Amino acid sequence: MTSSVATGAGARDLDRALDAMVAALGHDAVLTAPAELLEFRDPYTYRESDEFDASAVVMPTSTEQVQAVVRIANEHRVPLWTFSQGRNNTYGGPAPRQRGSVLVNLRQMNRILEIDTELAYAVVEPGVRWFDLNDALVEQGADLWTSIPDLGWGSIIGNSLEYGIGYSPYGDHARNLCGLEVVLADGTLLRTGMGAMPGNRAWHTYPHSYGPSFAGLFQQSNYGIVTSAGWGLLPRPEVYSACWARFSGYEALGQVVDALRGLLLDRTIQNTPMFNRGFDLDENGNGVFTPDGDGWFARFALYGREDQVEAQYRAVEATVGRIPGVRLDRRTFDGRDLAGPANHDERVQRGIPDMDLLDPTMLPYGENTAHLDFSPVGPARGSAVVATEKLVRSLYAGAGLSYVNGLWLTARTALHISTTFFDPRDEEQTRSVYANYGRMVGELAATGYAPYRTNLQHMDLVADQFSFGDHAQRRLSETLKNALDPNGILAPGKSGIWPADRASL
Repeated sequence: MTSSVATGAGARDLDRALDAMVAALGHDAVLTAPAELLEFRDPYTYRESDEFDASAVVMPTSTEQVQAVVRIANEHRVPLWTFSQGRNNTYGGPAPRQRGSVLVNLRQMNRILEIDTELAYAVVEPGVRWFDLNDALVEQGADLWTSIPDLGWGSIIGNSLEYGIGYSPYGDHARNLCGLEVVLADGTLLRTGMGAMPGNRAWHTYPHSYGPSFAGLFQQSNYGIVTSAGWGLLPRPEVYSACWARFSGYEALGQVVDALRGLLLDRTIQNTPMFNRGFDLDENGNGVFTPDGDGWFARFALYGREDQVEAQYRAVEATVGRIPGVRLDRRTFDGRDLAGPANHDERVQRGIPDMDLLDPTMLPYGENTAHLDFSPVGPARGSAVVATEKLVRSLYAGAGLSYVNGLWLTARTALHISTTFFDPRDEEQTRSVYANYGRMVGELAATGYAPYRTNLQHMDLVADQFSFGDHAQRRLSETLKNALDPNGILAPGKSGIWPADRASL
């Protein structure tokens, strides 16, 4: 087979590798035609750019086929870039950091291998979406919910390996993983945690291991390809309350952050509150965006037995509700009610996935709208949140860009995720948006903040900010990379981690 995009390995080596992959996986599992590859470009870079184009796509359906692909890539020194669903478009979608890489598309590895209703966990392959798991739980009649992010089309494993955030009490998705199966760069199959012992019955229930625990090495890294994982589920509560706090101004914002932090620390609130500036609710409970407004909207949720939820809400009223200018509201649902949560905010905290946030009628450029997310992390302290919000807002304004802000709050951390919309068909506008992102990385680093995740264009820049000890963390990452993947074939450049022989790729 031939591809129009050669890699540093050379077109001849790539063709030999692709021929071997066809022999191992079948002709239909290897794509090289330019028209077929269009789906796998970075959808939010400039539309005419080929900077992040892949040379081919391979579509394994089993762990054994993933092993075969990795071994072939090693033999011919062809770089691979793996994605589960590749739907998080603001971070590059399915596109590779290294131009000309062969994409390992895991969408067809989409089996739910197990649902344990007593111990409340599932075991899933990387192609399993939030929609798929929710449908399986409903069909099975299990009294179990899954935590989800805002869009339902993504991969459970992919989101969790990238430190994704959801809105249930299990919203820290990276911590919700328990027991990984991983194909290493030489094709070896590893099981992390207790799974390293054949037949161990606590593989997906106990998150640690005997000796060092290696599961974290495969989060936001390029050390292996995860082919299955355990995932914790939430037992259905008796009732669920979707709650809102509305207020105006920065003074109230700082006070609400501090009040909610206290309620998170003492576990009165157990999910992930989210704040937006310039948002409110209409008469149907749907979000309405008013970007020039000074109003703030914070959502959070309460779960448990009815008397527990009532006691929790009284604690919210006694703290958040006493802040001048704050208006609280809530809607309470029976835990078995699937139809009652009618809008996106109510559904996402209930674990019912949707695609509402990509409704083209709500976006400035319709179906052609792109967005770039900037996501620095800081402490969950009201004064720090206000200062950072003001700084980020000024940086967008200084570049002449509008933006939508978001703030995720955990017990100790504030995750600032702001978005600017643009038209990727417009080269000047697209380059301006990405250039401003780079400037913001530097400005926020000066205040002690860095993104927790970034897009393809800025992976090296963000990695540069972690410079303590003469970049000791990056040097350790590179040491591990070169030991585990001496030919540097797995996702070169991911998170700013490059192999020693980068020039040969």
